[in-house]
Amino acid sequence: MSSTWSDPSAVPVPAPFAHLRRFPLDGALLLFDRDTGTNVRCEGEETAHLRARAPRALQFGITNRCNLACTFCSRDLDAKSDWTADSAFDLLSGLADAGVLEVAFGGGEPWAFPHFETLVARLYDETPLAVSFTTNGLALTPKRLAAVRGRYGQIRVSLYDDNAWRGTVGRLADAGARFGVNYLVTPERLPSLEAVVLELVALGCRDVLLLSYNGHDRALHLDAAQARDLSRRVAVLARALGSRCQLKLDVCWGERLEGVPRLFDKQDCGAGREFLVITSDRKVMPCSFHHLAFPVTSARDVMDVWHGQRAQLASASTLPGCARTPGHGLSSLSGAAS
Repeated sequence: MSSTWSDPSAVPVPAPFAHLRRFPLDGALLLFDRDTGTNVRCEGEETAHLRARAPRALQFGITNRCNLACTFCSRDLDAKSDWTADSAFDLLSGLADAGVLEVAFGGGEPWAFPHFETLVARLYDETPLAVSFTTNGLALTPKRLAAVRGRYGQIRVSLYDDNAWRGTVGRLADAGARFGVNYLVTPERLPSLEAVVLELVALGCRDVLLLSYNGHDRALHLDAAQARDLSRRVAVLARALGSRCQLKLDVCWGERLEGVPRLFDKQDCGAGREFLVITSDRKVMPCSFHHLAFPVTSARDVMDVWHGQRAQLASASTLPGCARTPGHGLSSLSGAAS
């Protein structure tokens, strides 16, 4: 086989996909459209020699400031907010040049970051990155939404008991925004899961992501019986919703949910390899729940960490709930044995 196959631009792809951005995987080629979120995986003899050159996505904690004080938040409350719009753009444009496809802003609340809409627009206009953000919605005004219209991939709305989510979801649906909802599943919330999801669908939401809790609070972890109950509820809900709404599960559930179809047949979550976290105080982490953090100042620093710290980045988090830990690290939690 010709060595030109190590170059993703040399791999022939079907004409309808030729305009999509190319991202080499280990032994495969990913084609990506940043506006629709379309992913097309090509795999065969032509792609066998390809190797990943960069993380596919970044989760960027653009600020540590927030207008809520959720007890289960994963961010370090003592971390500084060191980014400016210019320094964040410089880092991300360099990582786009290295091959990164997506950046998803969180925090903190990204709309607490000064001139956030300007940063989003500049990244969309001047780089090939797909730009998304997770928000509690309280500061997402119609004016701000209009300022980023057409320049983001998706808005993720975190659903809490105190963030007026019904109004936010309704406004986004009325505006024709591309959005989904993140819903943390806890023992307290489990019994009302169907009611909440059906209400979201009635409000116009077509994408619901069910999150698992990672952390030391025993009361927020599902035990084995509750995980089986969630699996059953998800299966029934998915059948009932059909094509009206996508019901998704985050990778941290791992193997805990029996009988739930998996989009990808793999055991590892991909943290530290497929995606990295950039913190508000200029550090790189494998994921938001990991104990490792490497200081960085530039795109080159980030790529040096990604290339040079593979084994550490792929290690399990010390927080209970990590899908990489045997038993998800729940065996030490009373009532949460897996």
